[in-house]
Amino acid sequence: MTGTMTGTKNCRKILLLNPPGDKIYIRDYYCSKVSKTYYTYHPTDLLVLSGILSAEFEIKVIDAIAEKLSETRCTDKINAFSPDYIIFLSGSVSFEKDFKYLSKIKKISPKIKFIGSGDLFLDGDKRHFDNSFLDAILFDFTTQDIADYIKTGQAKANMMYRSGTSLTKKQVTRPIVKDLEIPIPRYDLFPNRKYRYPLVRKYPFATVLTDYGCPFKCSFCIMSKIGFKLRTVDNVMEEIHYLKSHGFQQIYFNDQTFGANRKRTVELLKRMIDEKINIGWFCFSRVDVVSEDVLKLMKKAGCHTIIYGVESGSQRILDKYQKGINKKQIAKIFRLSKRLRIRTFATFIIGLPGETPKEANETIKFAKKISPDLVAFNTAVPRVGTDLRKESIDSGYIKDEIEEMDQSGTFTVMNTDQMSYEQVMQLQRKATMSFYMRPKYIFQVLGSMRSYEDIKSYITNALSLFHKFYE
Repeated sequence: MTGTMTGTKNCRKILLLNPPGDKIYIRDYYCSKVSKTYYTYHPTDLLVLSGILSAEFEIKVIDAIAEKLSETRCTDKINAFSPDYIIFLSGSVSFEKDFKYLSKIKKISPKIKFIGSGDLFLDGDKRHFDNSFLDAILFDFTTQDIADYIKTGQAKANMMYRSGTSLTKKQVTRPIVKDLEIPIPRYDLFPNRKYRYPLVRKYPFATVLTDYGCPFKCSFCIMSKIGFKLRTVDNVMEEIHYLKSHGFQQIYFNDQTFGANRKRTVELLKRMIDEKINIGWFCFSRVDVVSEDVLKLMKKAGCHTIIYGVESGSQRILDKYQKGINKKQIAKIFRLSKRLRIRTFATFIIGLPGETPKEANETIKFAKKISPDLVAFNTAVPRVGTDLRKESIDSGYIKDEIEEMDQSGTFTVMNTDQMSYEQVMQLQRKATMSFYMRPKYIFQVLGSMRSYEDIKSYITNALSLFHKFYE
């Protein structure tokens, strides 16, 4: 298993495409949003697929977002490669623009087959195929099903595709797997030095998936609906060693919940320590899966930042949306992380159905109380396939159609019985500005800066934040 093409090649040419856009769209891993601070990272779906497909097919990657390609320049690159298949990312945040662009490509090159991956496809709605350019949908980018489809025109599972004039939908499997192995992605095909993330301290950085899905049941999130697969420690370590040998300086572990399986996590961390990886990294996790022992191992293994999904300062809202944590746990883990000198990033949601303005203000106060190093206040998004979407449709907050929506909260899509669009957006702005503009916070940040990269990152993100609120 290597980072280069191996095996007997099939003559088919496959393009992995992150389409161009008028904003910095993040469309991967079933979560689409507009980048808040001009960050981009490797598109996870395409990254994993590059390893799976490169053993049998000729592969090219075009990440038009990271490379800042115009539609014209992207089209020129597509034409120069002349692919047989385009596997593309789309999402609820950008699908109208994406589909319009891809339809143009189909008209220019009608023989190309288009396969989509992204959050808006997860419901398997036949209406997606009203778009004549679309030939197939992929429901799980970690399987071999797409390779079977490309070779034979059929898949055993996890795909929906045109069969002549009809549609075929194969069983969507959502298993719990403890021994997933995937080939090392073809990092050499991606514009690695174009990716930026405000938490990265050295470049270039890599994006690594050590597990797929999530075992927790938050009702506003789709990740509990897609199964849960753990990569073997050997498989993850093989990729990490590859990255180290090829000059990557940091890793973003893009797991939904790093550490969800404690035994596997401890084994992985000890391997990283014993094998002297010495690469800094950051991840998403939960306050109920980390402990003092695990945090100490994470720190020793190179972890410098953890993004925790806190979501609300109201215990009623946490319980209503099945977050499974309490405010005492949250406060304890933020104190512990700070004591261990692990930087913390807290994410919150404003405007969940049933939340009152008073409870939203409780969230703002709680964010200041736990005092993370960084914070993001997002707006409630009724994502395709979630319990939140069903609740929102049943309550009449949204219609039963795909709607443009942004996970990061640059706009909101629903009024609720308790708050209007305008109230949600006003509260989001109030939350962000009142948190970051506190003198206490500014002095905290200035005192924590350790390098030129820290200063540069802070200034860039601050300017971006103000630009997005006042553009």
